[in-house]
Amino acid sequence: MEPVAQSNNTLQDKSICEHVFFKVHRRQKAEILALCDESLLGQELSNEKARMRISPDFYRGKKISTDDALRLMRNYANVNAVGSVLELGIQQKVINADAIIWFKSKEGKQIPHLLIFAIPPI
Repeated sequence: MEPVAQSNNTLQDKSICEHVFFKVHRRQKAEILALCDESLLGQELSNEKARMRISPDFYRGKKISTDDALRLMRNYANVNAVGSVLELGIQQKVINADAIIWFKSKEGKQIPHLLIFAIPPI
C-alpha cells in the first residue's frame, strides 16, 4: 500500500491525546506493539486505496501516556499504531513522516497510521 499525501494542517492539530491504549501481541517468537487513541476504537477509516476498522480487540489494552508510548515504540521492531501519538512522534523526530499512511475518519479528520515490521534473515 502506498502512502497517501498528508494534509498540511494535520501536524498542527492541537488534539494530540494525552493517553493511548497499548497492547503487545505475541506470535511464536515475534511481538507486535499495538498503539491507538481511545477515541478511535471501533471506527472505520479510509483513504483512496484502503479501508480499515480500528478493532478494539486488537488495540485495547493498558492505557498509558503518549510519552510512554513513544518510549515503547523505540523498543519494538514490529509496530502497528494509529492516532495522535504518531503526530507527537513526528514532532519529536521519533517517526519519519514519510512512513505514515494517512486515512480519514467519517468526520473527515486526517488520521495517521504506521506499520513497522522487521523481517528476520532467512
